[in-house]
Amino acid sequence: MIPQKYIIATLFIAAMLLLFAVVQAPRPVTSGGVTAAEAPVVMSLGAYDPVTDFQLEDGWAPRFQGTVDPDQAEPWPYAGGFGTPWEPASPYLADQGLALNGPKGVSEVVLWRGLEWRHYRFDAPLCSARLDPVRGTRLLVTLQMGPARFETRLLEVPEGRVLWSAQSGPWSRFSWDGRAAIFGFFEPSEPKADGRLLLTALPLDGDPGESTLAAWDEPGLPPPPRGWPVKPEGLSDDGRDLPGAKVVLPWHAGDRLWCPKGDRLWVSNTLGWTAWSLERGRWHRDAAGPGLLVAHPPLVMALTEPLPNGGMGRRTTPAGSLEWTPVPADAPPWPAYDAAWAWVGSGAGSGAFDAWDRRWGNTGLAPERQRQAVTDYFRAEWRTGLELRASVKGWLPAGPEVALREGQDVAWVWVGTRIVLVRLVDVERIHTLRRVLRP
Repeated sequence: MIPQKYIIATLFIAAMLLLFAVVQAPRPVTSGGVTAAEAPVVMSLGAYDPVTDFQLEDGWAPRFQGTVDPDQAEPWPYAGGFGTPWEPASPYLADQGLALNGPKGVSEVVLWRGLEWRHYRFDAPLCSARLDPVRGTRLLVTLQMGPARFETRLLEVPEGRVLWSAQSGPWSRFSWDGRAAIFGFFEPSEPKADGRLLLTALPLDGDPGESTLAAWDEPGLPPPPRGWPVKPEGLSDDGRDLPGAKVVLPWHAGDRLWCPKGDRLWVSNTLGWTAWSLERGRWHRDAAGPGLLVAHPPLVMALTEPLPNGGMGRRTTPAGSLEWTPVPADAPPWPAYDAAWAWVGSGAGSGAFDAWDRRWGNTGLAPERQRQAVTDYFRAEWRTGLELRASVKGWLPAGPEVALREGQDVAWVWVGTRIVLVRLVDVERIHTLRRVLRP
């Protein structure tokens, strides 16, 4: 029999440890306490229980076909980053659905609405699909209708009614504020001349209005290249048929464009940078100049430019206006532009991070730990899928595909025969990303 004094000693030690834990846990980290966000996620979760799942028929996959964004030369990961409107399109649509291409040139978007899957089917392959970033009630799709022939459509969700459709290139996107759809295609040009990217901006609600073309006639700003189309008569037949407010941009490999608001367009190219605004149904240039312009989404544009007395200087401005603020000369250099970056702060106190936990500057963001935890949790089911369906090895050779959508607290997991939507563990990192990605 255990002596009573050992039992009392054991109970006393256990009580002291419990009291220490209760007193220590609520204290701030700076005072020696701990927080739930500091604990490894794999220790704090019980299981990633599915919210829902979608059973995939053989031959169907969350993959786009023939997508070519004019300003994204590098391949974009299939699972995407945060799923923001400034990133290239991903077939994993926020926390709402999937874009799927199937055999024999058919495709569909499936959305989880009202505890059931809603199907939006198309008789052509999908190049791009996006849900509007504010309300999620508009679905923007681009379809490959034939060789070098593409069409962009805006659908009402959940009804599925087509609000408008137009010829386009193999891409489309929303403005960051979800007020307009941006798309276009390259106009014919001479072999050694500047490329001519014809863009249009169509509102998500209401009449697109009269078809117009930017005139490039703003006083005090450089004229367009010689022979540039500034009237509709100078466009091709397809260009004249394109609806909405249009602008033709000189375009070279490496040029970039951003549309933070439905009436604001920023362009960076080999000639410098240009800020466009949409006024009275027509695009006008507000400013232009030399230098390298990049976006620091979701709120800031950043410019590196030559100074009059030599050297280089930097400035930032809110993405929706022209209110430039100089960046201190001793501030660290910005990282190379990447559509995956999301930014916090501005100027010397700014920081950037992406969905794969790369970071720069002052982010104040906890490390990302859930991607690997979700992968490990579903790895056994992926192995089962390898045995059930031969095509799984071709699509997913290394393991399940995990598309984190931390701004919506979820992840999509393609394990082979099905795609699962799971709720992420509610940690401080997710709370921060909600504020940053949806300001």
